[in-house]
Amino acid sequence: MSLKAYVKQNAPWIYEYINTEVLKGIGSIHPNYFIKVIEDLFIKQEGAQITQENNTPNLFPYRLFTFLFKQGKMDYTSFRNETISLSPLTLKASVYHNYVHFWIHEDTFYIDLMQTKMGGMPLDEDIVKYSKAIPIQKEGLEEFITAHKHEKLNASLQTIKEKIEEIL
Repeated sequence: MSLKAYVKQNAPWIYEYINTEVLKGIGSIHPNYFIKVIEDLFIKQEGAQITQENNTPNLFPYRLFTFLFKQGKMDYTSFRNETISLSPLTLKASVYHNYVHFWIHEDTFYIDLMQTKMGGMPLDEDIVKYSKAIPIQKEGLEEFITAHKHEKLNASLQTIKEKIEEIL
């Protein structure tokens, strides 16, 4: 099954997995923004290209963030309740930052709160002000879907299911 077909079939549970497991205790993604990101990636093909080689179903909930704006970077002003909210993380970090960078290294998903280098600063690159490392659960999504697929979808998840089926 292609990744696109997999996402179409499992969108509500992927969304729920992102909020309850990937962003657990640090933030959430709004359902309408999730739908927009899926449409941008698979239909409009904005951002980085998703291929079977750089993605698997279990890695997709993490990799999704690294595709945002081509490089996994999102300006601080773009984080709102109607997109992605990282309020619990930013409150915990309590640092000034200009943007957030999402990236993966080995079996870990990182969320870095970044500050751009300023004016005459003698720095070669932007500064990581705070970093949150989240271990990737290699079979996490599959296990989550298996455990929750039999449950009735609430209104929000039903809307995601219907919209993604229309789009993909």
